[in-house]
Amino acid sequence: MADVYLHIGLNKTGTSSIQDFFFLNIEAMAQEGICYPRAGLDGAAHHALSYWLGTPEPDRNFEQSPMVLAMRKEIAGASKVVISSEDLHTHGARGARILKRLFAGHQVKVVFYVREHLSYLASWYQQNVQASHLSCSFDTFCHLTRKPLHTLADAWTESMGRENMFLRLYDRKALTGGDVLLDFVRIVGVPGDLERFQRKRYENNPSVTGNLLFIKRLLNNLLDKATASNMVNETTELAKLKPEFLGAMQVDAPLVAYVAGMYKGDRKVLLDRYGVEIPERSGAMAGSLFPDFATLREDYDLILDTAAARDYDIAKAMRMITLGDLSYLNGKH
Repeated sequence: MADVYLHIGLNKTGTSSIQDFFFLNIEAMAQEGICYPRAGLDGAAHHALSYWLGTPEPDRNFEQSPMVLAMRKEIAGASKVVISSEDLHTHGARGARILKRLFAGHQVKVVFYVREHLSYLASWYQQNVQASHLSCSFDTFCHLTRKPLHTLADAWTESMGRENMFLRLYDRKALTGGDVLLDFVRIVGVPGDLERFQRKRYENNPSVTGNLLFIKRLLNNLLDKATASNMVNETTELAKLKPEFLGAMQVDAPLVAYVAGMYKGDRKVLLDRYGVEIPERSGAMAGSLFPDFATLREDYDLILDTAAARDYDIAKAMRMITLGDLSYLNGKH
């Protein structure tokens, strides 16, 4: 029976790089006895499998479920199986029990990448502002999405066993070769270098920041989710206009200290229980100002003019708001 590797997240830990790699190389991997099943795929990841976990179907006629039948048929004969969706970790103990039953008879191993809390929350926030209609401030987001990482890991450990949990820190200093993909394939046991496989040569989910992200956040107050979400590719392209529109966002020292204190207990449990040491962050987190009022008007004009010239929907939305006298805000920052 095959060893099954469940890559369950977190989001914002290089998951797309891993998924694109295995999806691009389904046939090449199969020749080496590694199955990246087409069953359960939605795009390059097994998001359809994750969606199925959240439905009542697994609790009903499990053995006759089309997902179960298709998955078991496809992985038969493989020496190793890789399943990947960053959404899997959200299903907790119930999801773990269902997947253990789905892969009964196989040795199931869970790979879970965790990340320093502030950088994780900031990256998650940036993506949600860019790709949805999220409009709250970052400090509010940190409060609303409090997510002790050890509780997520514990839910899977309960079903799969501590010996089958691979908890890894998403940090270049901790990853094999400083690369999450290389780190993951070494856990799976893909032999040799990766040159024989296809690999995307660009970043899958670049982080938008600065005044571009701030303008999108303003617009999110006026747009429904579908309309706001459809602007994700436009904002990705507009981020190329200035270096300050790409990368991390600046977070001031008081909020950094607040988040570090909020997750102090989580860091201790992760170290004691799983051997994962997350350094405590202190001082301000470097990045682009969000917003930068000194250049907001200039950046607004640049974004609007470029978006209008390209007939982007975001230009139509931006015309709904007008920047007035910013001297009060400039004086406050």
